[in-house]
Amino acid sequence: MTKGKCPHCEKRLISVEIEPVEVNQNFHRMFNGVSYFCPSCKAILSIGIDPVALCNDTVKRTVQELIKALR
Repeated sequence: MTKGKCPHCEKRLISVEIEPVEVNQNFHRMFNGVSYFCPSCKAILSIGIDPVALCNDTVKRTVQELIKALR
């Protein structure tokens, strides 16, 4: 179990809440992302690309390319 504290409210973090967000790369490409925030004060702790969505997108695109190659 973590013993970290929220840098904003300084309460002990034993969990975080997540929320989906869009992550844009120079407004040309969009990724699914998540923001991690403190359950006590709701301050955003971090934002990043959603690893589950990234994995799912990679598998989906790989399968699409394999289907194209087999035609």
